[in-house]
Amino acid sequence: MAPIGELLRSAREQKSLSLDRVADETNIAKRYLAALEAEDFTIFPGDPYVIGFLRNYADYLGLSSDEMVSSYKSLKLQEQPVPVNELLPQRGISRRTIALGFGALIVVIVVAAVLAGGGKGRGGVQQIALQHTQPTQYQMDGQNVEKRMYVGDSVLVTYNGQKYLLSVAHIDDAVTLNTPAGPTRLMLGEEGTIDLDRNNQPEIKVLVSDLAKKDPSKGATLRFSFINADAAMNAANQAPPSLQQAEAANAANPDIAQNTPPPVATPIQAGAKTVALFEANRSPYPFVVSVTFRGPCLFRYEIDRKDRTEHYYGKSETLTINANNSVKIWTSDAQAVKLTVSVSGGRTADLDLGGPGEVAVKRIAWTQADTGGWTLSAFDVD
Repeated sequence: MAPIGELLRSAREQKSLSLDRVADETNIAKRYLAALEAEDFTIFPGDPYVIGFLRNYADYLGLSSDEMVSSYKSLKLQEQPVPVNELLPQRGISRRTIALGFGALIVVIVVAAVLAGGGKGRGGVQQIALQHTQPTQYQMDGQNVEKRMYVGDSVLVTYNGQKYLLSVAHIDDAVTLNTPAGPTRLMLGEEGTIDLDRNNQPEIKVLVSDLAKKDPSKGATLRFSFINADAAMNAANQAPPSLQQAEAANAANPDIAQNTPPPVATPIQAGAKTVALFEANRSPYPFVVSVTFRGPCLFRYEIDRKDRTEHYYGKSETLTINANNSVKIWTSDAQAVKLTVSVSGGRTADLDLGGPGEVAVKRIAWTQADTGGWTLSAFDVD
């Protein structure tokens, strides 16, 4: 197979396309396109960028993106240094080494037997092993859930005042989930939907992002998220008392505000471009960020300064982020991302991140004014 850069350049020239035009239509910066054709992968921040841009560029030119990515991975593999000890001739094992190894094996067996016997009487080794096999239940009350899950693990979803249990029933070459609407079976990389209240309008989507086929002991990585902002907001409103109830409680009884710990305010950096989205008279409340991807890009987000997630998203994929105080987002292509911020009462605001190929970092957060009120604002982050 011809070199990657030569194939890309040849296909582009056959279509009489300039790099400027390709950059406009793919939302990939011109310098990255030129680097792919020159096979200069050093300017990319990491392999996810190379693979993502290479796949998108190949699809645009009508080439096989899978073959191009495979060629890139093979090229990277060839560049890895070969361990010197692999090149040295291996000598035969001496009798003395065999005898020492056999003796060490006997010692290990004896020690393991002693530990096993002690574990039965004092809750030692066997008890520790059982702790790793106990099912785990995760809560989903407005936030997305992404966990390594095993057979017996479950996610408890709060929606419309009801609780729904989604549990892992079986793992082989796919993952089988028990849901209120019946079993759902998903293969690696497959995304399915779940209708919690069985009204023919799914509220949850599930993605299997990692799976060791036919080895349930290794589990599978599952990502549970709400399909739209309304479902996420509904779930957040059913969550245990927190910031979303403070505004209503303070309005009904102003004295409550004196006993309510103030939420953490996010300081705005000096000189940062700030856009005010919504205001709250007494205290902030949860908000939802709906993300629609116009094109492929690497996207990272951090919720309330603690939960950070990073994925490579493709065109037409969507994401719902639910937060109490703040969301920090980072994207490799600002033009590829469309953001809509929603709050209670059906109020929404669209947020622009920037132009094609631009790396954008932005924080959406509640900030407190000198007058005591709160404003949900979006501002740039260095």
